[in-house]
Amino acid sequence: MLFSTVLTWLLIALAFVIALPALWLFAQGFWPEKVARLQEVAGRGLLKSFFIGLVPLAGGIFFVAVLSKLPQMGAVAVLVGGLLLTWGFLGAAGMAARVGERLWPRAEPWCQMKQGGLTLVCCALLPVVGWVVLLPLIAILGWGMEVRSWFIRQPGGQEGTTENAARL
Repeated sequence: MLFSTVLTWLLIALAFVIALPALWLFAQGFWPEKVARLQEVAGRGLLKSFFIGLVPLAGGIFFVAVLSKLPQMGAVAVLVGGLLLTWGFLGAAGMAARVGERLWPRAEPWCQMKQGGLTLVCCALLPVVGWVVLLPLIAILGWGMEVRSWFIRQPGGQEGTTENAARL
């Protein structure tokens, strides 16, 4: 194996180690209520989230496959695929927060997110199993948690109030 190939894979792994926890910290800072709902969904179990996450996966694969067959739509297919992956990995912020909360219960929420996210990403760095199984599994679980979080009520039953509408 050439040195350039090894360096390429090393830099790709390093990009995941930096980018995913940074994405989750961004979500924690920008949408704390959303991450709290995702964290609650992650605490309720992941099997249901997995099966629900298969629906956006199938729809995304179908949509990207159709777009890539159309002439001059390859860039749109890549953009749609990238947005779907980002949406899935954003949903996994709840899982990273839940792992951080369980492992470091006395830390601040952003610190729990950072450490839980690094733990999750480091598990995905396992050769072959992490790359082929865990990383896609994190995205699928993220899609499922995103969809399940739509149906969680906010504390105090304040859904639909003008204060929430003004915040949006």
